[in-house]
Amino acid sequence: AAAGHDRMQMARRLTTQASGTSAPLVPCPFPTVIIYNQSKHATQSVLADIRAVWGDSVRVVQTLEDGKQRLPNMDAALFVKPKSWGNMEHFAERLDWLCSQDHRLAADRANRKVVFMPGWSAFAESAEAAVAVEKLGLVWPGTEPKASQGLEKIGFKRICKDVGAPTPAFEVLSEEDTFVDLTDPAAKEKCVSGFMEAVAALKTSNPGLIKSIHGGGGKGTAHLDDPSSPDQVRAAVEKVLVEMNRSDGIYFEQKVNTKGDGRFYQLELEVDGTEVAQGGRFVWFNSRLQKVVEIGLSDDLVKLFMPPDLYQKSRQWAADIARKGGNNTRATMEGLVFKNEKGEFELQFIECNRRPQVENEALALLQRDSKGNRRYTFAELIMRASGVPAPVFADALDAKVVLHARWLHGNPDSNGNIAYQAGDILGMTGPRLDYVPAELMAPGEISFTSDPQLGKAVIVANSWDEMCDRAAEYFRLRKPKVVGAMSTYAQTMYNLFTNAEFRAGNVASNETFKKLDIPEYPERGIISMLQDQVAPVMVKGYRKGEGIDADRFPTSRVVDAVSSLHEALAQEPPRATAFTKFARGAATYEDYMASLREQLAQQGGGWVTVAPRDTSQQGNDSESASISEISRRNAEVWGEKAGCVGYEIGGAQYQAGLIRGFDPAMIMMLGLPYNMPGHSLQRSQYVNGLAELTPEVRQELFKSTAEIVANRYRPDIGVGGLLVPWQPYNFHAGNFCDATGYSPQDETTAELLGAKCVPMPCWVFSKKFTLEALKQWTNRQIDIFSKAGLTLQQVRIKNPGQGRDWTAANVWEHVQSVRSVFKERGLPPPIVYLHNHDFNGMGGHIGAELFRKAHADGFNTLVIDGAYRKNGTHNDNTVLTAPLSLSTEQRDALIEWNYNQQAIEEVLCRFDSRTSQMTPWDSDWAGGTEGSDIRIAKEYSLDVRKINHAKEIANEVFPLERAVTPFSEYKLRLGIAIMIEPGIEPKTADVVRKWVNGGGKLKVGGDVLVGLKRWETLVPKTPEVDKLLANMPDELEAALGQKAKLITPADLPSGLTTHQRHNALGYQQKGLEFATSQAKGTDLSPLLVAPHVLHSKPRSLKPGATFEVLLDPTDANTRAQVQFLGFGTAANQDVTMTFLHEGQSITISMQDPDAAKGATATSGPRKAEVGNPNHLPTVVPGELLSYAVNVGDKLKAGAQLCVLESMKMEMKISVPDSLDGKEVVTLPLKGRTKEKQGDLLAPGDLLIEVK
Repeated sequence: AAAGHDRMQMARRLTTQASGTSAPLVPCPFPTVIIYNQSKHATQSVLADIRAVWGDSVRVVQTLEDGKQRLPNMDAALFVKPKSWGNMEHFAERLDWLCSQDHRLAADRANRKVVFMPGWSAFAESAEAAVAVEKLGLVWPGTEPKASQGLEKIGFKRICKDVGAPTPAFEVLSEEDTFVDLTDPAAKEKCVSGFMEAVAALKTSNPGLIKSIHGGGGKGTAHLDDPSSPDQVRAAVEKVLVEMNRSDGIYFEQKVNTKGDGRFYQLELEVDGTEVAQGGRFVWFNSRLQKVVEIGLSDDLVKLFMPPDLYQKSRQWAADIARKGGNNTRATMEGLVFKNEKGEFELQFIECNRRPQVENEALALLQRDSKGNRRYTFAELIMRASGVPAPVFADALDAKVVLHARWLHGNPDSNGNIAYQAGDILGMTGPRLDYVPAELMAPGEISFTSDPQLGKAVIVANSWDEMCDRAAEYFRLRKPKVVGAMSTYAQTMYNLFTNAEFRAGNVASNETFKKLDIPEYPERGIISMLQDQVAPVMVKGYRKGEGIDADRFPTSRVVDAVSSLHEALAQEPPRATAFTKFARGAATYEDYMASLREQLAQQGGGWVTVAPRDTSQQGNDSESASISEISRRNAEVWGEKAGCVGYEIGGAQYQAGLIRGFDPAMIMMLGLPYNMPGHSLQRSQYVNGLAELTPEVRQELFKSTAEIVANRYRPDIGVGGLLVPWQPYNFHAGNFCDATGYSPQDETTAELLGAKCVPMPCWVFSKKFTLEALKQWTNRQIDIFSKAGLTLQQVRIKNPGQGRDWTAANVWEHVQSVRSVFKERGLPPPIVYLHNHDFNGMGGHIGAELFRKAHADGFNTLVIDGAYRKNGTHNDNTVLTAPLSLSTEQRDALIEWNYNQQAIEEVLCRFDSRTSQMTPWDSDWAGGTEGSDIRIAKEYSLDVRKINHAKEIANEVFPLERAVTPFSEYKLRLGIAIMIEPGIEPKTADVVRKWVNGGGKLKVGGDVLVGLKRWETLVPKTPEVDKLLANMPDELEAALGQKAKLITPADLPSGLTTHQRHNALGYQQKGLEFATSQAKGTDLSPLLVAPHVLHSKPRSLKPGATFEVLLDPTDANTRAQVQFLGFGTAANQDVTMTFLHEGQSITISMQDPDAAKGATATSGPRKAEVGNPNHLPTVVPGELLSYAVNVGDKLKAGAQLCVLESMKMEMKISVPDSLDGKEVVTLPLKGRTKEKQGDLLAPGDLLIEVK
């Protein structure tokens, strides 16, 4: 009575003070507020309201468990024992102790000036809790106990019937406070049987729900699809009893719209006392009835989901219910809107929440007071606790739609269930958005037992479409800054608000996720990359070495040199050139060509670096991907200063990179220089060695390539109708042209031009190809370019090896033949690029002699490929460029480039085969790589010294000359087939011919047979070719039918990025599968810019080493800078690695691969086998407290299986129907004991195994 009198007196004073001003803006009647809520997010929401309205004038005390840290801006903390929430006797003890230490709190409590802000729904709506709080001398701000009892779920439905408000049919199974001792099996069975009899008495088969008035958020609710089935009723009843651990307040409620399509929209109306607030809030939730988003609509926009007249009726019903129930504060009436089987709209009320909620803002911001002030939910609640009447509000002028979006950190599935991810929240990232009036993010640890809601965002708009647009933008730009695993939640929310059906208002509340594209994998962050992609390499090492000395790791000197060079080159800005302007769209292709010609005239020619692309292909098993970027920087800075006019990339660099776990599209981007073109070997007709692409595939591949290159140089323009700075040399389509004029190279060159690229036609050198054929080829290339509206300016002559016929005289004849055609056609002299390998040290000298011949003939547009001095695979550039007119500065720069490039490639020493004796000095084919040939020979248990001999025999019998794309693969595979065939002895050409002509077969793949069948080469076919094909008709027929297996543009999944399309089309199945590998984090692409980390000996990286990690598969500039702090050993003997990133220390651990094989320690629970009906996976993450069954028990559906602690509460897991009657085989997890924590589970972990 005294408390009621005090409250009335205070109400009179404050009402007088308010004089028309909204309640939250008058002085706070309570100098102290205790927030009693284990949710950091909910606690922070209350705190934010208090600080927004009253600043620091109110003292806020946070209740939290022992050992926890209070939130920022809290004034004090009241600690309680862990797991004691709701135990008011314990709270009273801790409150009394704090009052003995805090005299201000004690004084405010004595004067009844401490308001108690309650937490979760069951507690905040509890009449017992209200009474207990008042007995402690604190002020309860929620619903009065009497009203709370009257408006609880069962009472609410009875009031609905009294006032004529529609509500689903229901049957009370047990009244509140009707308790049964559920630990007594007999008493429990009697309770269950009684509930079953009550449901059976309904004589209905309409689907419904078994519900507890004490439940919420999906807990304490069980679906009952067929109430006439005793087994289903028992399972549903037992599920609710197990989850709630109490038998009172249980009822059956029929589902709505069971005769229609089953869809409904959930409408929430807020009442304050008996006053219904403006607008209606619509809620979308998952299959477990957990809310995902709440959207408040002004009265005039509610028609998107229900007829206006039904909406007005619902508001009147809500007021009638509040009046009948004696509601005295903020409450939420929940109803379901649906179209029945007749097509008519209905609404049925289901329950009343007797407490303010965080999502109240979704309606609160639709209103303003007379002075334009917005509403603050929890501040209003505090004022109402002092007796101040509800303030008068009008419609807001700047908001007709308000979205309250929850921030969760996890991965939703198609039903919206979320597998929460662990980590630490540091705050939010992204730009500030003016349409977000409120945003909260609770800092600190995310764990499986913490509050799943991390924060919220409130977004205002003036229309539904504007709200969807803003929400999509928000979830794209703003994200929590998480130290830990990433999640798909933001992407899922973006997909929701961009979904056409949702935007049209056609997605019902109970089908939120059914029409969404659910991301399969989350975006990957720095923690995930360090854990999954960096740490394994640092501990176990990169792939097995394939060089002559495969165990020779780079020394610390080599590693340090590469690291230092990376830093030095990053600080040296490269010079802009005419190519830079062309690449960025600021100059034309013709401008660039004119500048290049001028440079070549001044120098007397030029050179292109083939290091590291071709030097590493030949000498390091194609291991150039990880050093392409640092080499490119070397070329941009020092190569350009030394007269270098191009940087070779591509080909096997992409192919081998993909096989080894790197992104081919990213390798390509990292190899695109700032001030010179990237000359890439274009795999246009064939990919993956021997798979042939169709025009349909090629054209889309070329378009995606053009988009990647254009967006790299000019991201604001893209292709934009301009020529793309992509000048691939189209070699792999060969020189072949048949009598009808069909030429694979001509066809693909035209397609590249159609994609706005500027390909470099490539003639494959061989003395077996006539000069007349070369002239015809040159004329065709000029015509192809002319048809595309361009003048052909550059061609390339490529020698895939060296050979005896690569002499200055022979090569010069070819150059002269090309020049003569250009002259006859009235064109400027061509820029002719020459490429060859060097097996005998003469390559550089031959190139120098060619420069001298060109100078003598007044020809200055000759460009020859080169590499650093003594590289062992290609032309020595110091010898090569000796005849050129390079300045002293240019020659000094050449020396600097050479030193740098040699230092860079030394890091690949485990793959070094440059001193191999396999390739003869006069070989006319590089044969792929020495390293790969060594590896393949070992796989077939062949003598590596005999591989080259086998290839030469194969080429003599089946002379597929160099102008056909997969020549090296054909040659090698035919050679191996000869070597492994026991019927061919000795291994000579004559014996091979005899074997084939006698009907013998060779063990080669169908792709080789197709190549022999087509014979797209200028060399005459031998009789043995046709005879071998005749000997293998079935194999040939099967191979010819394999084209249908190609992945075409129509086969690509929707949503692929341009880079993923490029990989899928260019590398077919391997490229398509790579998109999944990248999403899962099983690739190594992040380390493409950290060669000193990738190639270091395991566990040898020095503390203090710095490196970069690529973060975005579509952007080569988005990187994380990381410093390695050192290795360590965990208590369980795991290897630990500590890194520093943006000031944060990150420790990663992984199992020691060198640990004894007999060790039995495991790193955590094992996963349930997908699809195994006898494995039950964990759905809810958390800590296992205990099992309720034993090995050998027969399981019963609905019975208790185990207890988890999840999201701050104990969760009893019931036996699912699928395991009914099965026997427990193993209980693989450890429960909590007094000494040790129970196993921590993630979704998918094995919970139980049965048979």
